[in-house]
Amino acid sequence: MDILTVFNDPSNQLLQIVFLCLAVTRLYLEVMGFKFENLPISSRMGNPKGFHRTGLYFSIGYIVFTAPALLMA
Repeated sequence: MDILTVFNDPSNQLLQIVFLCLAVTRLYLEVMGFKFENLPISSRMGNPKGFHRTGLYFSIGYIVFTAPALLMA
């Protein structure tokens, strides 16, 4: 099994759909103006804004790189 094709295996399609739904939900919350800095776990972090901004970038990247392959399958 090649490390680059581990997520393209048909048995992992459900996992891809779940992760894609989570990424879309994260993007939706950002667009709707949800304040991630007000979450209880964020108050204990040193730089919550940078942490949540990185999560947004990861979500956008996941959507851009996996959604087309999932839709074409």
